[in-house]
Amino acid sequence: MNVRDTARRWWQRGNEFAAQFYTPREIRALLIFLGIGFAILLFRFGKRQYFTWFPERQDPRTLAEGHRADSLFFALSAAANTRDSLFFSLPEDSLMPPSVRNRSEHHSKEEGLRLHSISLNLASKEDLTRLPGVGPATAELIMEYRSERGGFRRLDELMNVHGFGQTRYDRVKKYLKLN
Repeated sequence: MNVRDTARRWWQRGNEFAAQFYTPREIRALLIFLGIGFAILLFRFGKRQYFTWFPERQDPRTLAEGHRADSLFFALSAAANTRDSLFFSLPEDSLMPPSVRNRSEHHSKEEGLRLHSISLNLASKEDLTRLPGVGPATAELIMEYRSERGGFRRLDELMNVHGFGQTRYDRVKKYLKLN
C-alpha cells in the first residue's frame, strides 16, 4: 500500500462524509473559500518572514511608517488622542475649573437681573435662587430665617443667615429690596 492509495481512500471518505451534509456545488464553494483563506495566510506569513530575513529590501515608506508606529511620539500621540476623545465626550461644564465655572454661573445669573428687583421679604424660593451665589439650599435658609424672625428689617440682616458673609452679601445686595 503506497501513499497515493492512502490519500485516495481518505479523499473518498471525506467526499462521502461531506456528501451527507452538502451538495457538490456547496462543497466546491467551501473548498474555494478555504483555499483562498489559506493562501492569504500563507502570503502574509511569507511576506513577514521574507522582510524579517531581508529588511533592506522593504519599501522605505513602509519602513518609515513602521518606525513611526514604534516611536515614542506615536505612543504619546495615541495617549493624547485617547485623552482628547474623553475630554470632548464630557459635558462642557465639568471640564472647566471650578473658579471659571463659578464665575460664569454668577455672570449668567447677573445678566438676567435688574437692580433692586427681588424683594427679600416677599420673594419665593425660585426668585431667591436667581441671585448670584444663591442655590436652592441657601434660598431655603433665607426663607427659614425670614419666617422665624417675621421678615427682614434691614438688608444687611441677610448676613445673619448661615453661609452669608460680607463677600456674598456684597454680590447680591444691589439686586435686593426689602419689600
